[in-house]
Amino acid sequence: MSIHRHDKASTWIVRWRINDKAKSKSFSDKKFGGREEAKAQAEAFEINLKADILRNEYYDPHRNKISLSDFKHEVGLTKAVHKESSKQSLEHTWESRVAPYPIADKSIASIGANDIALHLRDLRKPNGDFYSRSALNKTLEVIRVLLDQAYEMDLIKKNPAKTKLAKKHLPKSDKPKHIYLNPFQVNALSKEIEKTHPIYSAMIPLMAYTGLRSGEVRALTWEDIDFDNATLTINKSVNDNQDMVISDPKTEGSSRTIQLDSITLKRMVEHKDKLPEDCVLVFPNMRGNQNGSDVLCTNPIRARNFKRRVLQPAVKKLGLPEEVNLHTFRHTSVYLGVLSGSDILAISKRLGHKSIRITADTYSDLFKETDMELADKLAELQVKTLDQEIPETKEQLG
Repeated sequence: MSIHRHDKASTWIVRWRINDKAKSKSFSDKKFGGREEAKAQAEAFEINLKADILRNEYYDPHRNKISLSDFKHEVGLTKAVHKESSKQSLEHTWESRVAPYPIADKSIASIGANDIALHLRDLRKPNGDFYSRSALNKTLEVIRVLLDQAYEMDLIKKNPAKTKLAKKHLPKSDKPKHIYLNPFQVNALSKEIEKTHPIYSAMIPLMAYTGLRSGEVRALTWEDIDFDNATLTINKSVNDNQDMVISDPKTEGSSRTIQLDSITLKRMVEHKDKLPEDCVLVFPNMRGNQNGSDVLCTNPIRARNFKRRVLQPAVKKLGLPEEVNLHTFRHTSVYLGVLSGSDILAISKRLGHKSIRITADTYSDLFKETDMELADKLAELQVKTLDQEIPETKEQLG
């Protein structure tokens, strides 16, 4: 490693070798305000370079000129361990919220935390609306994953997507207000749908009493239901893209087998009789907006079709909140579980949550009431002993 003077070009040049390759960097008098100032900059660069090499933190300043877009296509965004649904989600986020924007054309070396923050701040939906925090978090995750790979390849010294500055324009995370339906409302919806679309009436109570996600319930096949042992196995989910792909469930913990209550099991037996004998899907699509007489067993029912044609008319007819959607029944299952006296661990496992913490945080409003009830009962227990005489001996306490 050495510093040389090129008087003809009025430049100081730092030269070094790394991995048997010759490297150099120039410091011109004109750029740095004079001969001595340029020399000082060259010497400072040499000192930092030596330190980086000793700490094994050296990166080639030329290799990181590749754009984020080219880097993505070179190394890929997903890994073999990713579930198919995760791969599709990451790729969709890249194509819709990163690739079309200037940040994708910037070199990975030039992307700073503020560039990422401004990208998130200025993102808009095609109709001009703001994206939700979860959508922006997903966008940030895509950039972070790519820059993590750049860091691991020694192309950048740190990942700016992991800094607080990159997140400064993310909107405040407000907990969504959940809608919970009571058993009477669940039953009323099922009966109303029975009048118009009988092959979907069982779908409402099934979601409400099992906690299945929309994609999970619509991906069910009859092989997933063990009528002899009254169990239901969740091992796949529907992605509502153009091809209606059935893939792995949302997370690793989402694959699960749950017990069905006797009423739900009986309801599923009756539901099966409504479908053609060779129908593999539990809730298949049907042609047009008919009453289910022309059933297509080739695809599951699409979420948007179910909501628009089946659910919303029934919700409106019964005067229920217009915000009721397919995910409402997953929330409702937690409410009904708490109402039945079930503990949080059982509810969490039934939902397929990775941990109890997720369940507790998501439904803190329900479990807060449960905790208050527990506090009241503990107070009642103590009241019973307050007026009693305190035993004087160990034997009396026993």
